[in-house]
Amino acid sequence: MRKLGIILPGVTALLGIATAIAPYTFAEVCKMQSMHCRSVTAPTVLVLGTLIFVISVVQLILAWKKR
Repeated sequence: MRKLGIILPGVTALLGIATAIAPYTFAEVCKMQSMHCRSVTAPTVLVLGTLIFVISVVQLILAWKKR
């Protein structure tokens, strides 16, 4: 069970990175800079993905120290 407490935040951190880069790589948004999906959605997804990554890394560090 303790290994799961370390594995899950690691997997979540990887998914956070995948979420952050998605609009710019494999799930591209609109090409026009003036479109709402390009000017608002892509940066929002980037920020949320980065936030997921940071929180997961903090959780991973805490779980590693508790071990």
